[in-house]
Amino acid sequence: MSTFRKQVKEWGKTIAQPSVSRLSESTMNELRTALTEQLKQPDGPTPEIADILKKISREARQNNIPPEELIVIFKELWNSLAESLRPQNADQYERVRQRLVTLCIQAYYAE
Repeated sequence: MSTFRKQVKEWGKTIAQPSVSRLSESTMNELRTALTEQLKQPDGPTPEIADILKKISREARQNNIPPEELIVIFKELWNSLAESLRPQNADQYERVRQRLVTLCIQAYYAE
């Protein structure tokens, strides 16, 4: 790999760093774990992911985090995990991600 390509790759890593989340560290760790498991089972949402999405939505409401910001946090984490696992079928992972975003929005407005 050329020096230029290496440098561009490093810049991409710097630029793509997730923003600081206003969700608690423990909640982010739970979400990270649940999403990692979800990425291993791309056929559809796992029961665990539905529970953690309810939890993060509840915490977001309590901390006055708007739903748009919650979705950004979710997508940044999903994308960083998916990139590290390098999924074989990107379309399948995108469909699951879209379903999870929908579940997240529904959980946010459920209560």
